[in-house]
Amino acid sequence: MVDVGVERGVPVRACLDGSGVDANALADDAAHVRAVQELVVAQNLVRATGDAPGLGLEVGSRIPLRTYSVWGFALLASPTLREAAAVGLRYLELTFAMVGIHLQEEGDEVHLVLDDGFVPQPVRHFFVERELANICTILDTILGRPFRPLRLDLRFPRPEESAPHEAFADAPIAFGAPRNAIVTSAADLEQPLPQADRHTMQVCERECRLLLARRADTGFAARVRDLLMQWPEGIPDMGVAAAALHVSIRTLHRRLAEEGTSYRRLVDGARHARAVEMLTTIGLGVEQIAVRLGYADAAAFIRAFRRWTGATPGAYRTSVPTRPS
Repeated sequence: MVDVGVERGVPVRACLDGSGVDANALADDAAHVRAVQELVVAQNLVRATGDAPGLGLEVGSRIPLRTYSVWGFALLASPTLREAAAVGLRYLELTFAMVGIHLQEEGDEVHLVLDDGFVPQPVRHFFVERELANICTILDTILGRPFRPLRLDLRFPRPEESAPHEAFADAPIAFGAPRNAIVTSAADLEQPLPQADRHTMQVCERECRLLLARRADTGFAARVRDLLMQWPEGIPDMGVAAAALHVSIRTLHRRLAEEGTSYRRLVDGARHARAVEMLTTIGLGVEQIAVRLGYADAAAFIRAFRRWTGATPGAYRTSVPTRPS
């Protein structure tokens, strides 16, 4: 973001203003930047450039797969695009994504949906563009060729200057769509990837789990996540969770927002992780999992599982070797 800002005439100091990020941290691979700090930098960049159309596309296209380390290697080594998508979404918290991302299959089409509901309005277009470009860059890399979607659906109206979007996509763009999504053929999910190596993928996935576990050791969101993962039956509502953590609902909401997340997002992530674990390690049935995760019925759970992984629980169970508990 800062590099693009500087190229557009925005000084480094102006990009970082009010974020608490020191300029020296930009060259430090070990530096930690909180989500709320990243939001401030994005707001500075968007404001200073007049929310230039395609600004997020320019930033997102500069983030190579290697930036994501072991998460990126897990995708690169996946046998098929479907498995790469499942691994990528399972460990999405290891990326820079500021929007929610999930996969939906609708007939012959697959929709990779970018949910911008958690993102502040002033930078919503920017982060949708950034994640869109970054996803396409990642797909180019793991496919070993340029990725061409059937179309792009974007919630925001067509900008006066749409050339950056049209030049980027090389595919039809539906502005003013009900949701943001990259749309491609369902058959594309089954295509083999050129650098597939299941053993490497499994090793990298194990490292992803360890990274998430270490990350979960700090921060208020980690305490909430841990509570949700260990809750014995179902998922507690926000009031129950707040009481268990000895804070008010308002404080719970505020502290999660400060860390760039929300209770709804953490609940969704916990349900996803627990569902996968129950399917592949414990071997529970769909009805049992639905009850344990607090769904009204099995059908509601199956819909949620398809949103997370793009597959039904049964199809997912057969595609992933069951791990011993």
